[in-house]
Amino acid sequence: MRPAFQQLLLRRLHEKADRPVFTVVHRTGSKPTTDLTGAVMLDRVVHMQTVWREVCGQEPTTVVLAFLHGELFLTSLIAGLLSDVTVVPVALPRLGADSDRLRHIVQDCGATAVFCNAEQTENLYRALTLGDEADLPCPVAGLDADGTVTMVKKGAAHRPTAVPGDTFGPTLIQYTSGSTRLPKGVRIFAEQIMTNAELSRDRFGFGEHTRFVNWLPHYHDMGLMGGILYPLLHGGYSIQLSPFDMIRKPAFWLKCISDFKATISGGPAFAYSHCLAHVSDKDCEGLDLSSWGFAFCGAEPVPADLLPAFRRRFARCGLRPEAVLACYGLAEFTLYVAGENELEAPPESEENTHPCRLTPGTRAGLRIFDPHNCTPVADGTKGEIWLRGGSMGRGYMNLPDETAATFDVQANRTADDPDTEGPWLRTGDLGVIIDNWLYITGRIKDIIIANGMKIAATELEWLASSLHDALNPNAAAAFMTDPGVSGHAVLLIELKSAKSEIEDPDRLKQVIAKAVAGEWSIKLDDIQFIPRGKLERTSSGKIRRQSIANAWRNDHSKRKIGTEAAHGMKVGL
Repeated sequence: MRPAFQQLLLRRLHEKADRPVFTVVHRTGSKPTTDLTGAVMLDRVVHMQTVWREVCGQEPTTVVLAFLHGELFLTSLIAGLLSDVTVVPVALPRLGADSDRLRHIVQDCGATAVFCNAEQTENLYRALTLGDEADLPCPVAGLDADGTVTMVKKGAAHRPTAVPGDTFGPTLIQYTSGSTRLPKGVRIFAEQIMTNAELSRDRFGFGEHTRFVNWLPHYHDMGLMGGILYPLLHGGYSIQLSPFDMIRKPAFWLKCISDFKATISGGPAFAYSHCLAHVSDKDCEGLDLSSWGFAFCGAEPVPADLLPAFRRRFARCGLRPEAVLACYGLAEFTLYVAGENELEAPPESEENTHPCRLTPGTRAGLRIFDPHNCTPVADGTKGEIWLRGGSMGRGYMNLPDETAATFDVQANRTADDPDTEGPWLRTGDLGVIIDNWLYITGRIKDIIIANGMKIAATELEWLASSLHDALNPNAAAAFMTDPGVSGHAVLLIELKSAKSEIEDPDRLKQVIAKAVAGEWSIKLDDIQFIPRGKLERTSSGKIRRQSIANAWRNDHSKRKIGTEAAHGMKVGL
């Protein structure tokens, strides 16, 4: 399948030899846009492949791409896909953090070399050596704007262990952001990319007319697959923004959609709430969002009131209500699982999340199972979301036990529901199907147990945030005080902005504690209001509840449940 995949990529580049396949856009600077035509990309790809051979030898096996947003990453990605190498896109390590994460990825995938922007070479070198300059796991090569190698830090190149049955290695390894400290690498082959691209095409109408404005990180499945590869594979065109430009000024994202007449764009729930909070009426002047046919929202549970509020707010700019939709996907399934245009309102429900619309095409490979006895449950019953189909990745790198427990699961058949043939992918996500709508309610590991009930952490977080406008429901961590003790929990929740104020925080804590106790009989042993951006996050911006919980428990290891919380502790910083 890899040759067929490569032939399709080449055909798309040749078809657009004199037209842009990518436009890189910058919010500031002397050159706001750079068009990359198919011919330009082909020339740069050939040059990049030559550079790789100079650094790695004749047959580089696994190439880690640690680039900033922009042209060098796009060129390197396509060069890798058109070569018989494995491409591993990664996030740059933050200053003073994430070094162990990057080193883990490089060693786990058996990288032949790490390539980065020239100005990042020293930072990458320090991050990978962790202070021991003699212990560089593989060469680090810095490239300047035209792809010329300007600096190489030498290290011993590795070779990953071959997996029986693989003619080629994985086309891509997508490292999950995860809720724990060290990520897992999902092995994605050309077959999965082609299958998921077709699935996405049928749901989102990808084609030659597609104009995709992508600000999502290129190392994350939603930005990498949906925002870069799928438009290219289907003959479309994508406009690439820096994630930082969108976060610093969300109106810039909407302006690009308007200016480029984008048909598809989207992001996690925080992007939509960010627009509602920080895009002014003046920013909306002149915006035309009528071309925006698919405004997708996913990657995390979507608060029930968020998308209706976004529709109302930007209807004045021509945004059609049915264009705004919730979707669901994960790296283990390459990207897309479910979500369609919402031609009708979801059914009334007690759930606090906005659902994804299901159709026969997406529902065929998605079921809700009881996670304990591995039997399917009826619609309307909560359980774990299981998936099957050709988009399923081929397991995790170097984790055979987790691969078997996640990617090769067989269900227990029941007499009244024999259609359970696997293998299934266990997502670890909790959900419920109501009238062909899928509600994502939380994660199995993010459950709080009280009096026999299992409450998703997000439910508690959203209840608390509803009690004061300054609290951010998308930036909170609720977890059990002690995993072995039912009915006790902790809530850490960020303020929405640096300007947010709570006049009487002690009084608000009492109100929250009373509401949570009344709803679920859960006693909150600690409630903390955290400055914006201070809770530990994954590389894709999700809250690391499990890591935060472990840090909190370590700092409170001598504290008995119910005693006063210590003050001034740092949480995942």
